Amino acid sequence: RTTNKKNMKNKIITGIVAPLIVGGVTYKLVQNKKIINKNETPVDRSNVPVSVTTFDANYFPTNTEYALPAVLDINNSGIITTMQPGKLASFDIEIGKLVKKGQLVGRIDSKQREIGMKSTDATIKKLEADLQRTQDLVAGDAAPSNSINDLNYNLESAKIQRENYQQQIADNNIYAPINGMIVQKNANAGEFANPGTPLAIIMDVSVLKAIVFVSERNVYDLKIGQAAQITSSIFPNKNTTGTIKYIAPKGDENHNYRVEVEIPNNGYKAGTYVRVKFNTKKTGEALQIPKLALVEGIKDPYVYVVNGNGVAVKKLELGEEIGQNVVVVSGLTAGDKVITSGQINLTPSSKIAIVNPKN
Repeated sequence: RTTNKKNMKNKIITGIVAPLIVGGVTYKLVQNKKIINKNETPVDRSNVPVSVTTFDANYFPTNTEYALPAVLDINNSGIITTMQPGKLASFDIEIGKLVKKGQLVGRIDSKQREIGMKSTDATIKKLEADLQRTQDLVAGDAAPSNSINDLNYNLESAKIQRENYQQQIADNNIYAPINGMIVQKNANAGEFANPGTPLAIIMDVSVLKAIVFVSERNVYDLKIGQAAQITSSIFPNKNTTGTIKYIAPKGDENHNYRVEVEIPNNGYKAGTYVRVKFNTKKTGEALQIPKLALVEGIKDPYVYVVNGNGVAVKKLELGEEIGQNVVVVSGLTAGDKVITSGQINLTPSSKIAIVNPKN
């Protein structure tokens, strides 16, 4: 009976202690989970101001030089094609090969036309002999005089046909239309070619051109034949002189005029980003900001502008570069505070703290 009492006592103790242990472990796990979740929760920094510096957009003097961005382009290109349909008997070009204007680069098979010409030559000889014999007969009153007219007509027709064959055979030759480099080849010897179908493309790589859009304020100072300086970050020590070859007679909707500057190719490749610098005779003022304010540079111009304790994004249309500044054609007004440092940390919803403002 004593043993039964002990067993009963142990069961009561176990029944009380076990839930306490389970509850304690569960509580500890829940607390640990809360700590982990707290550590993993992103810190909300949306209200933490970003330190920035600013610059007041304003009108500043322009000097006699200004630069515009441009991408170099091919100045002249040509298409190699054939004037006659037929199989390519030869086509002696390869991509990268330099050719000269008028150089023979291929030929259409002309065997059938050469056979036709030989047949026509034989017909001409026969008609000439018949004409001579008929003339003798007419002189002796042995043939009517109108038979000579018929033979003359047939002879002239045969000669015209021969000239036709000669021209067709000459047109079977394929020539390069310009000086340049073969940059694309679309056909090979043995294939059939039709007139007008591009067989290859040539680009003149000896001369390139830069296309810029000059504002109405500056375009009247430019003249055909005027010099312009070409520079690039690719070749920081290279200064190439170009020549204005074209100024558009009509501006676009923003009153900018297309200007083409031709430059000798002294190592550049088409597609290179360059700056075209012009020298004008007048000075004035223009709305300017530092180039370093541009978030993604000149290729996609926009800036952050102070808007209360936040920012606003302003898309810009730019004009010429003047030293470390760039002219703003549209998108800003004088007095706008553009952010010149700290942009990398900004989003349109960011809060800012202005430190060491420039103006």
